[in-house]
Amino acid sequence: MSRKVFFDRVDLLLVSAKSQYSSSLRQSLSDLEFRNIRNAETVDDVLKALETRPPDFMISDYQLADGVICDVIRDIRHNRVGINPFMSIIVTTWEPTEALVREVADCGADDLLVQPASRKQLSHRVKMLTYHRKHFVVTSNYIGPDRRNGPRPGKQVIEPKEVPNVMQARVLGKDASSDIQREIDKAIEALNLEKIVRNVSHIGYQTQQLLAAIRHEDDLEKINNIIDDILMTSGETRRRLGNTDLQPVSKLCQSISDVAERVRERLDDPLERDLKLMPALAMSLRLAVKDKDENADTVNEISEAIAAPVTIREARTA
Repeated sequence: MSRKVFFDRVDLLLVSAKSQYSSSLRQSLSDLEFRNIRNAETVDDVLKALETRPPDFMISDYQLADGVICDVIRDIRHNRVGINPFMSIIVTTWEPTEALVREVADCGADDLLVQPASRKQLSHRVKMLTYHRKHFVVTSNYIGPDRRNGPRPGKQVIEPKEVPNVMQARVLGKDASSDIQREIDKAIEALNLEKIVRNVSHIGYQTQQLLAAIRHEDDLEKINNIIDDILMTSGETRRRLGNTDLQPVSKLCQSISDVAERVRERLDDPLERDLKLMPALAMSLRLAVKDKDENADTVNEISEAIAAPVTIREARTA
């Protein structure tokens, strides 16, 4: 005999324009014993809710008046907004196009519910999130539920991680919010370190792609896109390094950004010194992250050497 589950302790944010559909969905949620339901209609409303009182669970339309919810979900997962990147999230839509389904999956939402959905369907999805939620994976550009059926040939093996499930904690009566937040904060710290490792690996890969593109004289748009990606990833990595024991390594991230910018400035005739520095710097970055006891003085020496001005002789022989 299946147990009846009550969700009256769960703080739910329901994001939808006022319509007959939203009233119907709210009634179905009420039938499932959700009692603490807040409403939002726009992306701006969601951002304000995340700043003031982050919910335990969010159900949102894909398309809102001022944008799509996927941009917010991606920021939640990457811990750029809110205090819980592991929040349970269901996206709803009436038009499940292939592109929409892919976007919802890629942003890190837990589930996509196609409307019209019955109360039974909604109940099943919510209970799955409560008791059988997928573990999370972290890559250089994705944080969210693991949707893989198994290891992908030729790809790095990434171990899925169990993350705090506030929905389950609330349903089971574990209402000590301070304890729940401590668990979330601990998981955020682990996620942050793993994201740093993935980013550093991605920077190394993109550095090799950049050198190959320059050597083969690929089109400038491709080269500039690679440089943009290196700069963006380095910047995000510096942000994540800020409150960790690895903070000195952020200087190496800045250095690789500086060299990438110099390469961009001279794309028609890049200095050989810079082209040699890129892979060496990427390797130094990887080793510094791998060895958490890397001496800060050593990182400073590397950064200072890289920042040293190019001599006239080097410029002429490049």
